[in-house]
Amino acid sequence: MPKFLWNMYAYCYDAITGLAPYQDMLDDVVEALEVAPGMRVLDAGCGTGVLAERLAVACPELEVVAVDLSPAMLKRARARRAWPASFSFVDGAIEDVLARDLRGFDRVASVNVIWALPDPQDTFAKMAGRLRPSGRMVHTTPRWRFRADVIVWRHFSKLRGRALARALLGLPKLLLAGLLNLLLVGQSLLLTRGSNAKRRWEADGLARLLGAAAVPPRLVKACYAGQGLLLVCEKAFPATPDPPEERG
Repeated sequence: MPKFLWNMYAYCYDAITGLAPYQDMLDDVVEALEVAPGMRVLDAGCGTGVLAERLAVACPELEVVAVDLSPAMLKRARARRAWPASFSFVDGAIEDVLARDLRGFDRVASVNVIWALPDPQDTFAKMAGRLRPSGRMVHTTPRWRFRADVIVWRHFSKLRGRALARALLGLPKLLLAGLLNLLLVGQSLLLTRGSNAKRRWEADGLARLLGAAAVPPRLVKACYAGQGLLLVCEKAFPATPDPPEERG
């Protein structure tokens, strides 16, 4: 059942990723990653390849390993564009891929994946274990009181003419994506493991989970039209790091 729902979600997920606030969030992630040629990047929970595509445009000299549990998501990601030879798409759970890959990563990124992890603290620890010295992790995740109407309104308010008409015609697909998202959130809550798993929904809880994995966030800020959080974590910190900053 878990893979079945994710595979269904794959066929309408880009109705969400095409929304202006989601696109702005991707820009925030790429900026926070600060990638450079030759770096090795893990795109954890790559979905239909929207972040990988941004990375391919920003810095095609990267080596990107994009991982997802859904074969349907990966199929759409692979077909998204002509990828650089150094970009690969891997079918499997993030934790299993991290267990097999011993080379390590300079950057680890996830876009709205934390809420779906069975045990986020365990996954963060495995990510940290594969992060190279001075490596960086960047994650985005929805808040618990996520308001989809704010996201949609922000998107539609910027459209005019034919673009608005096309967006209105796409509303049924967007509504289906929203319904499947609700089902997946419910499924995730049922399958959650670990006493700390509920902390994934708020900034303070996430800071504790990431701190326990030895990658405390040095920056926490709002993203996704204020409906999500972006967290930047680094493995190497000064002896007396500043507390994480939260910006609205």
